[in-house]
Amino acid sequence: MKSQPLRWAAAAVFAAGIHPALAQTDSGATDDAAAGELVAVQARQQGFACSEPVSAKRDPTAADDAVWTLTCADAKYRVRLVPDQAAEIQKLD
Repeated sequence: MKSQPLRWAAAAVFAAGIHPALAQTDSGATDDAAAGELVAVQARQQGFACSEPVSAKRDPTAADDAVWTLTCADAKYRVRLVPDQAAEIQKLD
């Protein structure tokens, strides 16, 4: 499958929470722009439109999962990153 190793690596990084852009700061905030770009890459690889990622906010109610709300200039998505699988992506209104 095309770009499968990259997809797995991205999902693993997100799920493990080891990417510096996604690390929690003392104030509990994340670097939204960097996180947005990284989650947008995954969405684009799966055929979803995200011409300009604005931010990605981690869903605090999904404690055991890497679930993000990705806001792009042209759309908004709920993205569940799953290691070794394609992300589960749902377009939001």
